[in-house]
Amino acid sequence: YALSMAVYCTAWTFYGSVGRAVASGPSFLTIYIGPTLMIALGWLVLRKIIRISKTQHITSIADFIASRYGKSPTLGAVVSIMAVIGIIPYISIQLKAISRSFHLMIGQPDTIGIPAISNDTAFFIALILAVFSILFGSRHLDVTERHEGLVAAIAFESVVKLAAFLAVGIFVTYELHYGIRELVEQAKGVPQLENLFTLPSEAGAYTNWAFQIFVSMMAILFLPRQFQMAVVENINEKHLNKAIWLFPLYLLAINIFVLPIAIAGVNHFPGQPVDPDTFVLKLPMAENKIALTLLVFIGGMSAATGMVIVATIALSIMISNYLVMPVLLRLPFQQMSSRNDLSNVLLLIRWASIVLVVLLGYVYFRFIAEFYSLVSIGLISFVAVA
Repeated sequence: YALSMAVYCTAWTFYGSVGRAVASGPSFLTIYIGPTLMIALGWLVLRKIIRISKTQHITSIADFIASRYGKSPTLGAVVSIMAVIGIIPYISIQLKAISRSFHLMIGQPDTIGIPAISNDTAFFIALILAVFSILFGSRHLDVTERHEGLVAAIAFESVVKLAAFLAVGIFVTYELHYGIRELVEQAKGVPQLENLFTLPSEAGAYTNWAFQIFVSMMAILFLPRQFQMAVVENINEKHLNKAIWLFPLYLLAINIFVLPIAIAGVNHFPGQPVDPDTFVLKLPMAENKIALTLLVFIGGMSAATGMVIVATIALSIMISNYLVMPVLLRLPFQQMSSRNDLSNVLLLIRWASIVLVVLLGYVYFRFIAEFYSLVSIGLISFVAVA
């Protein structure tokens, strides 16, 4: 349970944190300070949310918010619509991360623009992720909407991506260089790296820090996938006792080598058009470390696929319960309300919702996300949730 909450650490942790560190220095930490502060309140806030959800038979964040206002179906529908709009950008950056890393692995340049569907790797990745989402979480209906197999799978992929990131961090720090001290010495006098060790001084910087910490605190609880893993999938509130300390420890471990990798990447590719988001993959590739490169690719891919699967499952529950079924039950010519068994109809709606959400993420990726960094797009989802 504690490890499955690390679905928060998606593609931007695995790739984007390094790019954000190069671009903005220590402010990349705000995305992890917020969840750490919020999870520290888990014994009070999250435990109460879990208890309420069990009592009210809550199956999604839309259920939870609607239940606080008389189980309002209108409010639930509004929350569902906002969740879909807000999470589509987040799904798009997972497609971007997988597509870009795949192109790097096979030695092809990342295409800009809209290629033909038959040659578009991202499109086929989107279809595969939709199929996996259906197989993992929507093959059968469950009144509680719990998926213990999915929780185990997400926990396992969290271990894989942590192992991959630590492996490349140790390689860069202690094989390519003689430790962190040498990397810090190399960073001195390099304008692009000096901001890694200084807090921002420009006007409004601390307000920006406070805002990003706040939206990150909201995200760790109220992103649909986080609510799904932390609240809906919880089978015993005592598991929260371990999550309160293990989850922040995980965040610390997966970020401990961000700055060394950022420094090494800037020094290793001086003046070259290498995106800092790809340093984690490019550094072992440049040294012909095939096994490590493959491990990093698997870690990044597992991070992105885990997020997409959980997010689409959570969104499909909200779409079917609050946006589609209420309309179908009111249509006189369908006579849905008179049927004794709607399970097959509900399953088809959820499968269609998963495919629709993933394809909308693909469209967003091709028209918008392709031209922006991973972190800047991810923050859109954080703000939408807040």
